[in-house]
Parts: sequence; C-alpha cells; structure tokens
Amino acid sequence: MPTRQLMILAAILCAASPAMADRDDPWCQQIWLSRNTVMDRAGQCFSTPLGQAVFDNSDCVAGDRPLSPLDQATVSRLRDLEETYDCAVDTSANRLDPSVLEWRARLMELWTIPIRADTEHGCVGYTGPAMDLHAGMSRDTSVIGRLEPGQNFGFSHEPMPGGWEYITVTDADFGRVAHGWVQGIEMNEDVCSLMAG
Repeated sequence: MPTRQLMILAAILCAASPAMADRDDPWCQQIWLSRNTVMDRAGQCFSTPLGQAVFDNSDCVAGDRPLSPLDQATVSRLRDLEETYDCAVDTSANRLDPSVLEWRARLMELWTIPIRADTEHGCVGYTGPAMDLHAGMSRDTSVIGRLEPGQNFGFSHEPMPGGWEYITVTDADFGRVAHGWVQGIEMNEDVCSLMAG
C-alpha cells in the first residue's frame, strides 16, 4: 500500500480521538448530539439555547419521557462517556461545531443511534462479499448504503447485541461513500488488505 494511503488512514483514525478532546470539542459534541437525538425522538422538550437550536420543540411533551430498553441503555452509556471524558458541551451556544453537522445529517438517516467508541479501527481494501448497510439493528430497516469489495470501512462506535456494528465506508481515496448498520461483519486478514487501529 502506498505511503500516502497509510498516512491518510492514520489521520482518519486519529482525528476524533477523545484523548485529544477538550470539554467542548467536536468529539464531546457528537456524544451530546447522539444522546439528545434519542431524547428528541422520545418527545423531550429542550430548554437550553443549543437544544432549541438543534432540535424542534414543536412536537415535544413536557415531563420525563419513557424510553425503550435499548434507548435507555444508549442514553446511559452516552452519559457515562460524557462523564468519563469530562465533556461539558456549551449548551448556552446556539450552534454546534461545523464539523459535527455531518454527524447530525447521518443521525437523521438512522433508526438506531450508535454509541461512539473511544477507539477506531479500519479495514483497507475489503475483499469480502458485498453487504447492505441498514438504518437500524434489523434487516427490516431501510437499506441506506452498501459495502462493496475494494472499498474501505471503519469502526468508531461500540458493537451492539446480535453482532450489529455501525460502520463508515470510504472509497479507495478515503472519501466517505456510505454508512449504516451491518450484522456479522468481520475485520481480519482474510477480508482486509490492511488493518489499522
């Protein structure tokens, strides 16, 4: 593999590391956004300037909102991450960091909200079978993308029950081309020309 591609892959894998995080950096904002997307979908009303700027309060319901067991576990895990990495998103602000807006657009396509991991792993030059990428952790959810042989994929979110993984797919030049949930994907020497992370 050319040195340029290795350098690009290393940069991608290190770009959002929480070790480099400050209390209100894009990594923490992604965690905040993921947690609050779950709450918004449950009908929570937002009182902070940032919450009101990011989410639509027109259909919210006052009071505590019931969550499914999966959503409750997701919210709890995301709160744990915020605490572990001492995240303190400035909710008095009226906008997110521009780099977080792409993540927001991806969340809008998903039925199941992924939980950001504190590590990243990548497979360059995938040689396995083509795989559909779903909006959620079910083959009954919409197909929103596809992983094809010759592409690259990365894990930067926690694996979920049933062998589901949220992945991001890039082309040979590491431009993002797809994302979504896939079940049973493996990253090993049999299906990756190069592995990182």
